[in-house]
Amino acid sequence: MNNRLLNWISFRYFRSKKQTGLISFTSYISIFGIALGCFALLISLSILNGFESEISARVIDLESHLRITGSAITDDTLDKIAAALKNDNPDIIYPFVMKKSILSNLGSEAVIRLKGIDSTIFQTKIMSPAAIMRGANHFNPVTAELPGIVVGYRLADKLGMFLGDTINVINPLDIKSSYSIPYVGRFVLSGVFRLDLFDYDENLAFIEIGAARRIYKMGDQYSGIDIRFDSYKKVNVIKQRLTMELADNYIISSWEDLHRDLFGAMKLEKYGSFLALSFIILIAIFNLTSSLVMLVMEKIREIGMLQTLGMNSAHIKGIFLRLGFITGSIGLLVGLLLATLLCLIQQHYKLIPLPSVYFIPYLPVELHLLDIAAILTAGLLLIFLGTLYPSQRVGKLTPLEAIQYEK
Repeated sequence: MNNRLLNWISFRYFRSKKQTGLISFTSYISIFGIALGCFALLISLSILNGFESEISARVIDLESHLRITGSAITDDTLDKIAAALKNDNPDIIYPFVMKKSILSNLGSEAVIRLKGIDSTIFQTKIMSPAAIMRGANHFNPVTAELPGIVVGYRLADKLGMFLGDTINVINPLDIKSSYSIPYVGRFVLSGVFRLDLFDYDENLAFIEIGAARRIYKMGDQYSGIDIRFDSYKKVNVIKQRLTMELADNYIISSWEDLHRDLFGAMKLEKYGSFLALSFIILIAIFNLTSSLVMLVMEKIREIGMLQTLGMNSAHIKGIFLRLGFITGSIGLLVGLLLATLLCLIQQHYKLIPLPSVYFIPYLPVELHLLDIAAILTAGLLLIFLGTLYPSQRVGKLTPLEAIQYEK
């Protein structure tokens, strides 16, 4: 039978005035519920995407896209890496020294990660002036001859450090017994940064790379090499190529490898939100199913007349499948369109602010086409499953049963 006729009958049933007001009410509730579920789902995923992008940007700015570590990294290694990447246009390649250290100030101590970086690179490429709470983003204090150190604000508060204080940096590897006298480096606090990432703000400090090599007696060696590109999208391809080209004694890690736990937790949060908010749509689908069942009961004699005119059970099932898709798709599209519109407005105009306790002044949102496609696919699948029972039920009716049915 002509599909246009089945579509026409489905639209007539959708637009027709129901004799039982409860059917219309339940249909509207199901449309509203599906729209609300899709709206909440896309909004929540977009907010999580926004926070993930903000955190990723801060981590990458402070660290790198690729990190190469090994037991014997020297300037020759740096030249070798630069030659291997000459066609990839890296934004910056720089060596670093990073070790566990003990930071001491006025009797208070803390075990931290101490990273030594070239002072020019640190000032121009790593530490943005916007991230500095107090002091400056360099290792040159104006009031002392000692080299400078820049620490996170939580670490500064924890040890009671103020700008201009003399800070002791102790190499714990020098402490071999209770009688050992470790090497102690003395620095002046020249800056305090705030990234609003707990691990960085409480456990990280920066000094000039030459001073770090002296503290750890590394001679002409480095802990590793950090590499940053203009985009993170090609990082995994470059990582695979470098892994094949370089010797086995080098470890190559991408920014995702370095922060696997952090980004793994954020992905798990997205999956949890998707599943939890999908239940709103699922409940609305139950309403859709019940409204279709009640509509079948109301239109049962008309269904019998259609069967006597030549329609078989497949045609009748097709009518109610289409009717369920019409009702459910309206809610699905309305919810997705409203959520997309709101996200685009927030992206461009930043109308929703955040309290000052957060690390950004506005609510971050980021639309992903994959999220929209996932919600659309899941919604259509649930709508299809929700219409199966009513359509199967109506398909089992015989013309005689339908015509003789009494309400």
